[in-house]
Amino acid sequence: MTMFLVVRVANAFLHLVSLAIFAYFILTLLRFNNRLVELLAKFIYPFVKPFRRPAMWVMRRTGLPLDFTLMFSMIGLEIVGGLLWRIYYWLCLPNGLI
Repeated sequence: MTMFLVVRVANAFLHLVSLAIFAYFILTLLRFNNRLVELLAKFIYPFVKPFRRPAMWVMRRTGLPLDFTLMFSMIGLEIVGGLLWRIYYWLCLPNGLI
């Protein structure tokens, strides 16, 4: 298994989590309360939990009644995916380990 494949699989998993977060947002926005929403909530909770406190801080500072937790977590996942690729190119390209 090459390093390129490892980074691609990790990036695909991050995109899957981001898609699950978006699906959860849409389903809760439309007020669906079924087993799928519960499963999505359990799946995305570990990825959303670190962004709960900063989102609440933004809500208190701005006075907006919007919860930015899901948006912050999607942005964070995209940043982690980009950092994975940057680290891959930084480590593997100069050494010819593609």
